[in-house]
Amino acid sequence: MTDSRYVCSSCGKTHEGLPTDWGFKLPDEVFDLSYLEKYRRTRSNTDLCALDEQRFFIRGILMIPFTHQEGEFGWGVWAEVSKPDHDFYVDNYNNELAQGTKVQGKLANTIPGFPEITGLPLDIEIQSAKSRPIFTFPRSADHELAIDQRDGIDHTRHHRFLELCGHFDESDA
Repeated sequence: MTDSRYVCSSCGKTHEGLPTDWGFKLPDEVFDLSYLEKYRRTRSNTDLCALDEQRFFIRGILMIPFTHQEGEFGWGVWAEVSKPDHDFYVDNYNNELAQGTKVQGKLANTIPGFPEITGLPLDIEIQSAKSRPIFTFPRSADHELAIDQRDGIDHTRHHRFLELCGHFDESDA
């Protein structure tokens, strides 16, 4: 049996149970740039990213509800958005009245096990400044992760997500 404790990559503390989220630090196209190209071509922080001052990204959470326990699994991913939507988000970051505003974007990360969904449309709902935007696939989306998002996942599927991310790898390399 695998130990159900894990060390959180964000806070460095040991937690009980299986992780309920997995995140990406940058959009794939930015992450793949060399160190110097990132320096020359991008501006980014933990919530926002601009590439060549022509492409704009925001970070949010793609929630997948659990059917075997309370809560959900959160994919911390990036979405490419239009400049006006990016600027609205920046201008209203601390404006509680903007909470619930919806914009459109495209998934900017390759989620392990789901390479075919990168670039697909997302509905984005802006939250308070204390929470990242919520990303959902349109109701018409029929790929596997969109179905998971609508119907929820059981313990086996949750475990599979973590396997795909390498959570259970015991390599010291």
